[in-house]
Amino acid sequence: MRAIPLYSFPARLESLGAMVVHLHTAAPALEPTALLRAETVLEELLTNSIVHGGAMAMPSAMVWLAAHGQEDALNLRYEDAFAPFDPMARIDEALLRTANPMDQRPPGGLGLLMVFRLADGFRYLRENGRNRIDLSFARKAIRIIAPTARGMRQGTSVDSGA
Repeated sequence: MRAIPLYSFPARLESLGAMVVHLHTAAPALEPTALLRAETVLEELLTNSIVHGGAMAMPSAMVWLAAHGQEDALNLRYEDAFAPFDPMARIDEALLRTANPMDQRPPGGLGLLMVFRLADGFRYLRENGRNRIDLSFARKAIRIIAPTARGMRQGTSVDSGA
């Protein structure tokens, strides 16, 4: 993702509205389905920062967001300064959860899989004491494929009706 300004937001659910406005401002011409996928992912990431990252215990905790829209895609960068957490290392565990019937699954753990599947590109880095997730959302297609060792995942597009 090219260098674009990071905007800071308090790590509270009340920030979600302002973050969504930022998304829409960055990509006004992007189709609503791609924006909806980005909004859903953003809500999950913010919720995870708050609930699992420890933001609830730190009233002044912040998250950072950068968005850059193009005619056919939205690139999003989400950062938090909480404990290191590499979501790519947990994808296999999340996939295993889906192998069991719903009534036999332990609660939780599927939000990560949802984020991974809704985004067309996904990359995690730990940099300067922050977790950084770079995401891309294409105009129509959703790529549903297995992750590679590190870096952006690649694959064929599947029209999911989104």
